[in-house]
Amino acid sequence: MKDLVVVTFANEEAGREALSRVRELAAAGQLDVADSAVITKDADGKTHVTNEVSSDTKTGTIIGGFLGLLLGLFFLPVFGIVAGGAIGALLARSVGQSVDPKFVDEVTAELSPGTSALFVLAQGSSGALVQALRPFQGKVFQTTLDTDLEQALNDALRASG
Repeated sequence: MKDLVVVTFANEEAGREALSRVRELAAAGQLDVADSAVITKDADGKTHVTNEVSSDTKTGTIIGGFLGLLLGLFFLPVFGIVAGGAIGALLARSVGQSVDPKFVDEVTAELSPGTSALFVLAQGSSGALVQALRPFQGKVFQTTLDTDLEQALNDALRASG
């Protein structure tokens, strides 16, 4: 089961740094991240989204591209690869779990200018996620973690300040 963790930060940079830390641990194999994003709201109130493409989308794109290549052998090869890749990515994205866009809009509306929010969808490595976020001072906005891990995350985010 995948756990959703949304943490808000008092400034824009903390959200970006936390996302970077999450990506580092995922790349090192210490954290299984299905999807992650950070939303920042600048001083003028304009929102900016930094999103990581999920592994499901990457896999779908590769498989779709390969199928497109096979189909393209009978038609136009370049068109087959491009169309197959696009269709594979769309299918993988729709099948894979991701964060509800309406929920993202709700969180974004709650952000004050100059703040940020980190969204992480992780599987089976939520304890590592708590450790990844330990250096950052933030506030848990919402999570699907069990009660003990949620408390540990709250404690870690408060202790860093």
